[in-house]
Amino acid sequence: MGSRIRRLASETAVYGVSSILGRLINFALVPFYTNVLPIDHYGVVILVYTSLVFLQIVFTHGMESAYLRFAAGADGRARVQTTFSTAMWSLTGISIALSALLFVFRGEAAWVIGIQESWLDLVYFAAAILAFDALAVVPMAELRLSNRPWRFASARLLHVAVNVTLNLYLILGQGMGLRAIFVANLAASASVLLFLTPEFIRYLRPRFDSALWKNLVRFGIPFVPGGLAYALSERVSLFFLGRMTTDQVLALYGDRIDADLISSATSAAGQATSVYGQYIVSVFGTAYKLAILMMLVSQMFKYAWQPFFLNRARDPDARDLFARIFTLFTAGAGVVVLSVSFFAMELVALPLPGGRHVIPEAYWLGLQIVPLALIGYVFQGWYYNFSVGIYLEKQTRYFVHATVAGGTVSVILTALLVPSMGMMGAALATTLAFASMALTLLFFSQRVYRVPYRWGQVAGIVTAAGVCLGLWYAIDGLQVWWAEVLLILAYLSVLHAGGIVKALRAS
Repeated sequence: MGSRIRRLASETAVYGVSSILGRLINFALVPFYTNVLPIDHYGVVILVYTSLVFLQIVFTHGMESAYLRFAAGADGRARVQTTFSTAMWSLTGISIALSALLFVFRGEAAWVIGIQESWLDLVYFAAAILAFDALAVVPMAELRLSNRPWRFASARLLHVAVNVTLNLYLILGQGMGLRAIFVANLAASASVLLFLTPEFIRYLRPRFDSALWKNLVRFGIPFVPGGLAYALSERVSLFFLGRMTTDQVLALYGDRIDADLISSATSAAGQATSVYGQYIVSVFGTAYKLAILMMLVSQMFKYAWQPFFLNRARDPDARDLFARIFTLFTAGAGVVVLSVSFFAMELVALPLPGGRHVIPEAYWLGLQIVPLALIGYVFQGWYYNFSVGIYLEKQTRYFVHATVAGGTVSVILTALLVPSMGMMGAALATTLAFASMALTLLFFSQRVYRVPYRWGQVAGIVTAAGVCLGLWYAIDGLQVWWAEVLLILAYLSVLHAGGIVKALRAS
C-alpha cells in the first residue's frame, strides 16, 4: 500500500509542477493588471473569464471524463485509437457549432456576460479560445491515462510561457490594453494544440464509432448540468457582487475604500454604479487568488487521483487504500489552510520597486475572505475524493445531484447574504456550496461503493486545525510570524500524536 500511495504522491507532484508554476506566474500578473488597467476594465476581464468557465463545460460536454473511463484498463487500451478518434470528432463538431452560435449572437452573449457593446470583439476571442481548449481535452486526458505526467506538465507550462510573454509584450510594448489578455490566451491555446500534434498523429484516425459515441455521451453528459451547477457554486457570486449598487458598496465599505482612487483609476466610459460593483469584483477576485495554493493542491490531486483509483480499483485492499488517502489529504489540507491564512497579509505587503506592494493596498479589503476561500477548496478536494465510487460503479447521475445541491445553495445564500454582507457573504455562500456538494456526493457514493473512511481521525484533524485558526483570530498577540509558526507546529504535533504521520511512514 505504501508504494502505491507514494507513487500517487509523486505523480501528484509532477502534475503540480505545471499547475503550481503556471498559477503562480499568472498570480504574478495580478498586480501587473491592477496597476496598468482601469478598475472597470479589470472587472470586464474577470466577468468574461467567469463566463468562459460556464461555456467550456458545454464545449467539452463531459468528454474528458468519458474518455478517461472508456480508454482505461486492458479493454480500453486495446481500442484506444477508436475511442480517441470518436471523442475528438465529437468535440470538433460541437466546438464548430457553438463557436458559430457565439459569432452570430455576439450581442446577446455580451449582454448575458454583462459587458458593454464596445467589448463585443471579446466574444470572438472567447469563442476561439473555447474551441482550441476543447480540442486539447482528449489528448491531455490521454497523457494522464498513459502515465506521462512530464509531457502533460510541459504542455501546461508552454501555455503559461506563451500567455505571459505575449501579455507583457502586447500591454507594455504595444499598449493594447485588456484585449492583449485575450490575444495572448488564444495564441497560448493554439501553441498547446501544436505541441500535442504527436498525440493526434498517433491516435487520431478518420473513424467514428457511433455505438461507442453513444456510450461516451451517456457517461459524459451528466457532467454538463453537473459542471454548470458546479461552476454556478464557485462563480455566481461574482455576478452578484458586480451588480452591487454604489449605495450598497458604500454602506458596507465606505469607511475603508478610497473613492478618489477608484475614480482616478476608472476609464472614462465607466458608469458610477458599475465602477463600484466592478471594483468589488476585482477586490474579491484578487483576494480569492490568495487561496490558490489550496486550489492547486486539490487540482493536482484530481489529475493524479482519477487514473490512480481507476487502475487500482481491483486491488484487494482498494477501499482501505482510498480511505487512508482521504485522511492524508485532509491532514495536508489543514497545513495549507493554516499557513496561507496566517501569512496572507505578509504576502500581499511584500514590497515592489516604486513603493508598491505585491497587491496594491486598495485590494487589501478582501483579505478577510481568504480563510473561507481556503476551506471551500478543501471541500472541493473532498468532493474529488468521494467521486471514486461514482466513477467505478458508473453512477455519474449522482454528480448532477451533488452539483445541483451546491448550485442551489450558492445561488440562494449568495442572493441572501451579498446585499448585507458583501464579499464575506459571497465567500461564505461559496464555501457552504462546496461543502454541500462534497457531503451530498459522499452520501450517494457510499450507497453504491462503500469506503471505510476513518472519520474519527478526520474529525481530530479538522478540530485541531479549527482550534489553531480560532485562537489566531481571537488573540491579536498570535498574529505575529513566530506565533503563527508555533501554531502550525502545534497542529503538526497533533497529527503526529494521532498517528497520521506515523501511519504514512509505516505504509
